[in-house]
Amino acid sequence: MTKKCLLAALMLCLCLFGNPRLTMAQEASKALDNDVLAQLQNEGWHIVKNGLLQRELRAGEVESFVFGPEGFTWKLQDLQRQLRKLQNEFRAQPTPELRKAIASYRQEIANTRKMIEHARVAEALGDKSIEKASCAINFGYDASASSGVSVPGTWGNASANFTGNCGFTGTVYATAYAKVTVNGAPTTKTVTDGPRSGASVSATAYSSLNGGPACESSAYASMTSSSLNPSSYTMSASNPSSCPGQPVTVPVPTINGPGHLSVDACTTFTWTSSISGGTAPFTYQWTWNGVTVSTGSSYSRSICPGLIYNYTNNTLGLAVTDSASRTGSTSKAVAVERFGSGSGCGPNPCP
Repeated sequence: MTKKCLLAALMLCLCLFGNPRLTMAQEASKALDNDVLAQLQNEGWHIVKNGLLQRELRAGEVESFVFGPEGFTWKLQDLQRQLRKLQNEFRAQPTPELRKAIASYRQEIANTRKMIEHARVAEALGDKSIEKASCAINFGYDASASSGVSVPGTWGNASANFTGNCGFTGTVYATAYAKVTVNGAPTTKTVTDGPRSGASVSATAYSSLNGGPACESSAYASMTSSSLNPSSYTMSASNPSSCPGQPVTVPVPTINGPGHLSVDACTTFTWTSSISGGTAPFTYQWTWNGVTVSTGSSYSRSICPGLIYNYTNNTLGLAVTDSASRTGSTSKAVAVERFGSGSGCGPNPCP
């Protein structure tokens, strides 16, 4: 395709479908008598190849405009690349949300294959498409990905919408992905919405996770119209490695209380907990010789003397889990020395 044809196709799409930034189509239309390419370059757009223009709004956020068979072929390859990444994640961590995301990507890929054929037909028709000057078509798309602010972690957010009043239809799609490390293991969360097609459709996806490095997140939003010459706007955002903040630590519990119990009368002993690290609130699990005995922040145990002198070594354990599902544990040796009193512990064994 020559530069003249490329610009003509671009101007047709811009005039028909508007722009979510509200200025690009209007400004490009004003520049018809001037150098359209220069105008687009002033807006930050660059012709990457036939059918593909891109501009970077900020670091990690790339806006793309595709049209024609070549442009939609590029979009197909980009979607296939994203799909392969999710498939790799699914093999490592087969979650229902990843399965749903993979199914949505396959549907969007099938739609894009149809757009390639549609674009070939439109290209063969040349300028025979019927222009609808009274159309009011609006669409928007946005995608962002960044690290957590208040706590270490990462997030992705994407949205796309399309509205038309004269029979034109659009397809929207949004996906957001986040990955962090929790307790030394990678954890992912993927949210997808779409593809949705119609005269008034929208899609949104937001995903966030708290955790430590390695971290990454991404977001992808797409709006495609098959009316007249098909075209598509997409926004992709990535946060490949950042999750700054205080280092993520597991809770470290400490058991406070006696380690040697001398019993010559029934007595209640109490142990309390203190925690460093982790993120409140916490849940507790106390064990006595491996058996769960309490779920409070402290533990009390009544011990009585036996019929005869008795000495045992016991283990008091404590596991603490914080609000981010990170768990830390500790234990304390507790020796119990019971002096014989003749009263014993009734029909049950003494603790």
